[in-house]
Amino acid sequence: MRASSSNLLGLGAVFGFVSAGLIGACSQAPLITMTDRKVPAGIALPADGAPVPTNAEDPVALGKALDALAGRRLILVGETHDRLDHHLNQLAVIRGLHERGVPVAVGMEFFQEPFQRHLDAYVAGEIDERRLLRETEYYERWRYDFRLYRDILSYAREHRLPLVALNAPAELSRRVSRVGIAGLDADERSLMPADLATPDAAYLERLRPVFEMHGHASPEGLQRFAEAQVLWDEHMARVARDYVTANPDRTLVILAGDGHVAYPDAIPGRLGRMLGEEPAVVVSGSPERYAEGRFDVLLAERDIELTPPGSTGMRLAKGKAGVTVDQVGTSTPAARAGLRPGDRIVSIGGEPVADIPDLRLALLDRAPGERVRIEVERGEGPESGRRLARVLRLL
Repeated sequence: MRASSSNLLGLGAVFGFVSAGLIGACSQAPLITMTDRKVPAGIALPADGAPVPTNAEDPVALGKALDALAGRRLILVGETHDRLDHHLNQLAVIRGLHERGVPVAVGMEFFQEPFQRHLDAYVAGEIDERRLLRETEYYERWRYDFRLYRDILSYAREHRLPLVALNAPAELSRRVSRVGIAGLDADERSLMPADLATPDAAYLERLRPVFEMHGHASPEGLQRFAEAQVLWDEHMARVARDYVTANPDRTLVILAGDGHVAYPDAIPGRLGRMLGEEPAVVVSGSPERYAEGRFDVLLAERDIELTPPGSTGMRLAKGKAGVTVDQVGTSTPAARAGLRPGDRIVSIGGEPVADIPDLRLALLDRAPGERVRIEVERGEGPESGRRLARVLRLL
């Protein structure tokens, strides 16, 4: 499984795809830096000087890696969003710290700050997983397969570990990506940090390959794109700062995309500037991948993937009337079931479907080959308005 550049940067919905530069100079245990090979206690180097990834499934090896994190109030654990092994590594760090008696809280890029109360309710057992996904608008605001994160959230709920929504509201980051910071009105600017710095030349160059990979090329667009990333990093750093300041007995483990955690002009340097202490950084993969980055612990990747989710095999669209069928492939189970363009999806597996998030939830744990009852309302022709029930085999 290979990481895409967009996942390396932990991008959110900035340019329509699911997706920062002050550098803090702080006196902390040095991070591994690929340019100077500074190594914290507990990390061994082979003869060629390159750090060896730690197998998170090996409790002894993981224990030695966690020793290097002892006493740190802030631990950033990176990810490529669609890699299951990275999320299992994140869970291994959280579990290992918790089992050592460290009072852990978990900060997450994939939830936005305005929805914090729903995370609190979930950890307290007041709402279930599906309610959490609805209330936080997960499928509108993040969109990656929730099963990648499920075990982390379940572990936090089981052990009553606080969950912290770190990210900025998508509405604000999308606005910055469209008009830039200079184009915001007074009300929008009031939501921004007063001392938010514009990205420097080095930061722009680091983001350029990702920006151009998605078909964008203009210098103005790159500037706006980078400003949205600056906003994102700054917001996550400030929420993290506020949490550890209000909860000095807690160690905050921050889960975010590698581009947010492995570079000193992203979250680490901002937290250093705000708090006067450098966070520890944990990443997964090869050392070459982070040639320009910095980290304390390098975890090994594993060749493991989620089973593919079940799919209707239809192209669907969200309209005023709800979720409708836009296209049905020839010789597909949907075509054989008699489903047509224009049909409105009423329910799947007995679960009402009013929008795309409802559809995603209805299919969340459905597997390819599974048969599911689907109810539609005919949208066109002499049967318009008639409700039909069919059994559909998922692809």
